[in-house]
Amino acid sequence: MTRPALFGLLLAASLTACGPSGYPPALAQDSSGFEPPVKRLVDERVAAVEAAPADARAHARLGAAYQANGLWLPAAESFAQAAALGEEEPLWPYYGARALMLMSRSAEARAEAERALERDAGFAPAHLLLGWLQLEDGDVSGARQSFERSRDLEPRRPEPLVGLATLALDSGDPALARELATRALELQQGFRQARFVLGSALVALGEVERGRAEMEAGADAILSNMPTSFSGEIVSAQVNRADVLARASQLSVEGRSDLALELLDQLARDFPNDAVVHNNRGQTLDRLGRTDEAIAALEASTRLDGRLSRTWGNLARLYVRAGRVPAAVEAGERAVALDDTNHEAWSILAVAKRRESDLPGAMQAARRALDLQPENAAYHSALGNVFAAAQQYEAAVTAFRRSAELDPSDAEYEFALASVLMGLSRFDEARASLDRARAVAPNSPALRQLDAKLAERAGR
Repeated sequence: MTRPALFGLLLAASLTACGPSGYPPALAQDSSGFEPPVKRLVDERVAAVEAAPADARAHARLGAAYQANGLWLPAAESFAQAAALGEEEPLWPYYGARALMLMSRSAEARAEAERALERDAGFAPAHLLLGWLQLEDGDVSGARQSFERSRDLEPRRPEPLVGLATLALDSGDPALARELATRALELQQGFRQARFVLGSALVALGEVERGRAEMEAGADAILSNMPTSFSGEIVSAQVNRADVLARASQLSVEGRSDLALELLDQLARDFPNDAVVHNNRGQTLDRLGRTDEAIAALEASTRLDGRLSRTWGNLARLYVRAGRVPAAVEAGERAVALDDTNHEAWSILAVAKRRESDLPGAMQAARRALDLQPENAAYHSALGNVFAAAQQYEAAVTAFRRSAELDPSDAEYEFALASVLMGLSRFDEARASLDRARAVAPNSPALRQLDAKLAERAGR
């Protein structure tokens, strides 16, 4: 028998042997491949269980450490022990069911979900999980009842609606599936699982193009569970490299780069030879305005792995900012040689070559960036700067005007356009451009300077 097949027998034996006085910690079969932060966390929580073997929550927190890092079997064992010790708590059999489901042990998972509901019939997450398990077993009627019960208990959550939408789709009612998935997205904008189901419904209804776009947006969506009072323990236990990188990236998107840097600093200590970690740390330092440290981190990344185009591109951008133009050109050329489709690297290479007075090279790089991203306002502006440097002013006007059309919220494009128009003595057009900029950035010092320059040049 395989070890998973023995799970029920071994666990039952251990629970009988140990009883409510406590249980030894569940251990992973092989911990030799653990990443350093995962090993630290597991070791800490194993020690906590050894210190308090009758503490249900200590076992559950060990289970969270396993489950958050993809170790389903010891997670299920830990939650089963927690459930035996905490006989009234529905959370522990519920999380045990989730671990068993991830091992494709649906019958055992269903039993644990039902056990959670025996402890608390109003526990909506267990109804939702049971619905998915029933659907997997072909129990459509039971799944519908479970999804509806979950929805009735938590009417503001999108997950039960996605379950019902999936049922509708499987039952040949794409119109109802579309309605339910749309309602789920109204409750949680961008919910990927809902977008995938919505896309499938739209395709079935003949809206193929939009449906495929929604399905692509929801591609690789995982089965979403409802949050519980224990969800934070699972999230905080996600300490493996990939999860921490993703969490740091999300923090940066949310404008919390200081917290992202704390995570990345620890990763850099745990994975000192990981080029991606150093690259992401460099980008985060850049967002915090710590340019010299960012350059050092990116240079460390290139020494560890010189094949990452995005790292060379990031380094080129920072070299430009630091005034290290030859180094920027070299880094930009390395980036595009590694990946000819790296449009950001082509654009920064255009800037570097323009500053190096290599206008033909700058023109070529700027055009390549636009070939790859024709609707990118910044890339049209970069091309406009090259045209202006080459004294091709009419072409510069066209490029800057296109930038302003693509992104009217950025006054810098209008400022660039107005400057060139003034040089061509097209004062009325320059004035109109500055008026558009005024609507966006009325207090800009650059606007005041250009207003004064226009008044002087136009004779006012």
